[in-house]
Amino acid sequence: AVVSTQSTGALRPFKPMLRHTSITLERVEKFVSDTYFTDVNIYGKIYPKILRHPLQLKVFHAPGRISYDEAMKGEYVETKVGESFGPSWSTHWFKVTGSIPPQFKGKEVHLLWNSGSEGLIWKDGEPLQGLTGGTWVDKRIHYRLTHSAKGDEKVDLEIEMACNGMFGVGKDGLINAPDPTRTFTLSQAEVAVYDPLAYSLYLDLIMLHEIAKKLHEKNVRGAQALYVANQMINIINVEDESRETWLKAKQLSKEFFSVPNGGAQHSVTAIGHCHIDLGWLWPYAETRRKAGRSWATQILYMEDYPNYKFTQSQAQLFEWCKKDYPQLYKRVIEKVKSGQFVPTGGTWVEMDGNLPSGESFVRQFVYGQKLYKQEFGIQATEFWLPDTFGYSGQLPQVVTHCGIKNFITQKLSWNNINKFPYNTFLWEGIDGSQVLTHFPPANTYNSNVSIKEVVNSSKNNKDKDRSNHSLLVFGHGDGGGGPNVEMLERLERVKDVDGIPKVEQESTAHFFSKVTPDKEKLLTWIGELYFELHRGTYTSQAKTKLGNRVSEILLHDSEFVATLAHLVNKKYNYPQDKLDVAWKYVLLNQFHDVLPGSSIGMVYKDALEYYGIVSKICHEIIDEAKDSIFHGNEKKDFAVINATSFDRTEVITLPDEFKKAKNTQVTFDGKSLGVVSSPSLGFSSIHTEKTSEEFFHKSSVSAHESNGVITLENSFVRVVIQSDGEISSVFHKPTKREAIEPGKTGNKFVLFDDIPLFWDGWDTEVYSLQKTYPLGKGKATLLESGPLRAVVQVQYPHLTQLSSISQVITLTATSPRVDFITDVDWHESRKFLKVEFPTSVRSPTATYEIQFGHVTRPTHFNTTWDMARFEVCGHRWGDLSEYNFGFALLNDSKYGYQCHRNVLRLSLLRAPKSPDDECDMGSQHFVYSILPHKGTLQESDVIKEGYALNYPLRVTGLPQHAAENLSTTFKVISEEGSKSVIIETIKIAEDKDGVVLRVYESLGGLAKFKLSSSLPFKGLVKCSGLEAQEKHLQWDRGVSEEITLTPFQVNTFKLLL
Repeated sequence: AVVSTQSTGALRPFKPMLRHTSITLERVEKFVSDTYFTDVNIYGKIYPKILRHPLQLKVFHAPGRISYDEAMKGEYVETKVGESFGPSWSTHWFKVTGSIPPQFKGKEVHLLWNSGSEGLIWKDGEPLQGLTGGTWVDKRIHYRLTHSAKGDEKVDLEIEMACNGMFGVGKDGLINAPDPTRTFTLSQAEVAVYDPLAYSLYLDLIMLHEIAKKLHEKNVRGAQALYVANQMINIINVEDESRETWLKAKQLSKEFFSVPNGGAQHSVTAIGHCHIDLGWLWPYAETRRKAGRSWATQILYMEDYPNYKFTQSQAQLFEWCKKDYPQLYKRVIEKVKSGQFVPTGGTWVEMDGNLPSGESFVRQFVYGQKLYKQEFGIQATEFWLPDTFGYSGQLPQVVTHCGIKNFITQKLSWNNINKFPYNTFLWEGIDGSQVLTHFPPANTYNSNVSIKEVVNSSKNNKDKDRSNHSLLVFGHGDGGGGPNVEMLERLERVKDVDGIPKVEQESTAHFFSKVTPDKEKLLTWIGELYFELHRGTYTSQAKTKLGNRVSEILLHDSEFVATLAHLVNKKYNYPQDKLDVAWKYVLLNQFHDVLPGSSIGMVYKDALEYYGIVSKICHEIIDEAKDSIFHGNEKKDFAVINATSFDRTEVITLPDEFKKAKNTQVTFDGKSLGVVSSPSLGFSSIHTEKTSEEFFHKSSVSAHESNGVITLENSFVRVVIQSDGEISSVFHKPTKREAIEPGKTGNKFVLFDDIPLFWDGWDTEVYSLQKTYPLGKGKATLLESGPLRAVVQVQYPHLTQLSSISQVITLTATSPRVDFITDVDWHESRKFLKVEFPTSVRSPTATYEIQFGHVTRPTHFNTTWDMARFEVCGHRWGDLSEYNFGFALLNDSKYGYQCHRNVLRLSLLRAPKSPDDECDMGSQHFVYSILPHKGTLQESDVIKEGYALNYPLRVTGLPQHAAENLSTTFKVISEEGSKSVIIETIKIAEDKDGVVLRVYESLGGLAKFKLSSSLPFKGLVKCSGLEAQEKHLQWDRGVSEEITLTPFQVNTFKLLL
């Protein structure tokens, strides 16, 4: 209760009253509410004068996402507030004209624009500020027209309206599939006076309220904050035109926020950020505009807040901005030079942390850091990956190999079973490399600088006893936007306030410079950072995952063959520009919502189109390079190209010229098979004039059928296939071991229930393992009986009422590997298809291939940490081994595995309904294989067979006898006979002065070897992953000095031309 003093506008409060904490808290809430009592509270005074219809509006309904210049040529018609625009994803350009009225003279004047959608304000061809309409917390509907109006200024702007919200156009829900018919209503287009003092008081009261709630009344500062807020409300007369009461209230808040901390208080480094998902609930094309909207806004704020620092990852965004918004990009360059705009991350995109190959990981840094160097003269010093769904145990080595020592993420705070024990720690990879790692304790990369988040930066920090520093990443994100004025004003108030951590605005590099001295105190986490959520992303969007795997292989082979062409034919120009285009498409599609399968269908339409472009480019490169190597007019012979690091002898499909050759096998579809051998990273020739023993292997394969049961057999294995297509026996002859558990069958399809708790396209939950559905039986038919290949076809016409499978099972004469070439017509809803093999192997761990190596994971559920890994990521194979025997499950495009006890499963297809309601529907093609083997994984050929399944031998025509002397071009020499060192990549160096070889130790042990080449090189240099020279090595007559690799170590070398 108050009594008014009419003469001054001041209010005289009653004497202090008894405490009533909950009521006072709600009193403050109502005084700053944008919904309640706005006619008499401080919020209602932020815009005291609004002209409702002072602007003239014209609109052009654009034919799509067009440039500013194109938009200005459009036909504009009159429109008004209240009209709706659509449909979803359409674009509408507005011309906004009018004037600031004389009564606004001397006032700060804003444009208020709310179309319920995203937009961008333009002036004379330059983007000024992004807009986000609607009513949610990321709303950004204000644009300052002038600090101090003269009263006669003209308003003349263009606004580009995108018919989508910050998070797309999901139908009846954020992550639901898009609604293509959405419309957006222009609800506000006004000129208004802005009162900065009213806003300042409003924000003071909000923050005092937050302090009181977060610290509670038992905390001294929490109690004081509520007392001050209550007193301010008592003092403020919202109708006080003199502002005397407002200024008195402001003095109270100023005194509260001016009380400093002690020297031991926790230190928080705040950095602005705009997390932009390159594809998620919107397509790539909309992301390009999100970047323009977001960056224009942040650069505008930098002018008003000189201490503000903003960081942005993903080199792809900078390339897009340079092309789409050249004027804005010039301002970005200026702000990078001034230190306010800080490029970070070092990668082309914020890629998935599990699915890309090791070479793709490296290229993310090669292309990302190359752009940063060329455009800004800098290189990122931190690996920035806050939103990825798990982190490979090989990432620390890749990161350090590419010159980065620090890492930031926070995603593991989402774990739904176990809480990760550290915030600031040393993350050690499978090779022993370490990166200094920080998980921001506010547990978000989209902080709004709330008091809760600032306090939690200290409260939640599990390592503050060892390093008393935290990072706070603030700004609206996922859909872009970035920080707003409120966040920046909040930071001005919490720089040094007693009871709250000290906050400074600085770069991430500055943050790590404060943490680095504490490294010796920090604890270490060894191995992968497994994310206990989003496990379904190893499987969702099967065609995209197939496209990724195939594209990585095509690029590998393209670089290898093009490098050889460059070395042996001086007229051949290495196609770096074409390779750059292809690599950038692949790297873009590895973004952490695209490759994992958690985006809308429009994104996957683009992704598959890009994979098609990559395929076209790579096949052109391979064909041109082959012609350059094997040039000649009359090509009667053929060369077999082996781009892997293993000598290979395999059954292949021969060119048509061999159809009538002797000692070949004619397939069920009329093609010819033959056996060829090719040395590692080299060539071998086959001749049409030779038709005798050349194609035949010393052993053969046979097949016979009895009572519907089909038996396939070669010198390595005997496989028994039941009439329904399931396998009752895999007998491994060298060890005389049965690989299938007695009484069980392998190649058994299992359909699991797959209804997650929320994140449909992302998640599969452990309880899904408890519920399966019955499946229709298959019918097996023998198609080929040898001698080079045996083939059984299995049809499942009614796998379910909606889906069917057609499968071809093959066994060749040259390998114990059994292939399952599978086509599925898939039409399920929230079901998960897997194939399982109950093995006779007993082991507490199974082993899975990852980038440049492998990891072991438990096959039991002893602890919650073990159970949490009920679904795991593997690349080309998973293996279950015991002493002297093992069983591997290989694939050509799958990444999800499961092994419980002795049952090894491969995840094949999911059927989520959001955010893509057509995810994986229709035809799917993939291959998986089984490989029983002698000895442990390290003693077997599992790794070699994984390469062989994925990297085909390539056959090309050549002039007669031209390949007689072709052999291995690059080779690993090991006196110990070790096969653990693999040459993964061969390419021309980025600076074109040599040939780059990337090698790794694959078995998990120390390896000593020498590199050799039959091609002429001047010397050998050890390099970083970015190909920076580190050390010259001895190179004598085509052989290097002895080189040592530690377990799973990756090295990059350059052979000098």
